[in-house]
Amino acid sequence: MPRFRNILTLSLFVPLTACDNGDRGAPSERSPDPSSPFAALELDASYPAPFAYLSGVRELADGRLFAADPLSQVFLRVDMDAGVADTLGTQGKGPQEYEGPDHVLPLPGDSTLLVDMGNARLTAVSPEGEFVEWSPMFRSRQDGSARTLSVRFADQDGNLYLTAPSDLEGVPPDSTGISRFDRADDTETVVAWAWHPERSASSRGERPPILIPMDDWAMGSDGSIAVVRANGLSVDWYRPDGEILVGPSHSVETYPVGEPEKAREMEELGRAAVFMSVVVDDGGEQSRQMTRGLPPGGGPGIDDFEWPEILPLFRPNGTLVSPRGEAWVERIMPRDHASRYEVFDSTGARLGFVALPTGARVIGFGSHPETRDLVYLARVDEVGFIWLERYRLLRG
Repeated sequence: MPRFRNILTLSLFVPLTACDNGDRGAPSERSPDPSSPFAALELDASYPAPFAYLSGVRELADGRLFAADPLSQVFLRVDMDAGVADTLGTQGKGPQEYEGPDHVLPLPGDSTLLVDMGNARLTAVSPEGEFVEWSPMFRSRQDGSARTLSVRFADQDGNLYLTAPSDLEGVPPDSTGISRFDRADDTETVVAWAWHPERSASSRGERPPILIPMDDWAMGSDGSIAVVRANGLSVDWYRPDGEILVGPSHSVETYPVGEPEKAREMEELGRAAVFMSVVVDDGGEQSRQMTRGLPPGGGPGIDDFEWPEILPLFRPNGTLVSPRGEAWVERIMPRDHASRYEVFDSTGARLGFVALPTGARVIGFGSHPETRDLVYLARVDEVGFIWLERYRLLRG
């Protein structure tokens, strides 16, 4: 009989829609007040049924969306205007099936990459919703270990972007490599670097820290990468041609960590944690499966972590790049405050902030010239349901 070995990783996969950057490289023509709202949001449409988990959406050329809910085990084509959705594929391991539809990313030709964590495979989906191509999420490395392709973004050429292996030769202990994975020839190249605190082995019984300040990154469809620096709240841009543009530092208000903030982070952890199962068959062969959410029997509690006194300025894996080439950085606000994103232009200058409804998060943008000022939000209500909403971005 197969044997199961379970691994819980608290890393977040929050791959959000990478969109067209037609205005990439053009700095803002106005001189905004960064302490003021950069733009306002106006509700345009709301899908009438809640989701259990929603990390991102992919807008198609006809305005409909692909969305995946791994906790409800559904892959959907959503019509926000009509308020209806079609379920695509079915649960299983076959050609038109999935076991853990986790998130979606744009591919060339209006196609979509579906990350199927349960089957540990990356599935290319046609605009009509047909599954047309598959590749494994786990790749063998030269030392025999498995390389997990935890994809966060895709560019206009279909290249995938993800965090490089932590044991990569030459990687400093306080740095994370950002890799471009070429699907055509199965090669991986480090194209940018982000900072994180140097990790050290924890002593037995020591509580691990949580809410640790660290750099974040996101990518536009042209392959430009925005790296948000935790030290000074600045945005550096790594261009596809190798140019690095270093942005200025900025000061923003900080907030203390209280019990409401701790409770919220535990809720976030419960939704976003990834649970990995390693299956060993009678012949000793291993296969891996992943699921979203905490494992059976629950997970850690508030007292199992070491908490900081001050909230970090922004949330790891919360940054994304708009169709206009602006970096939207998700602030970590007190629980009773409205959600907020700091917006930076393509030079790293801070334009100001966008206020969102409390409990909301940006999960995508309109992808085309006529929809580029549409913003898609996932809003968590007071009982934990997630609502998909579409807003118009009203620029000042």
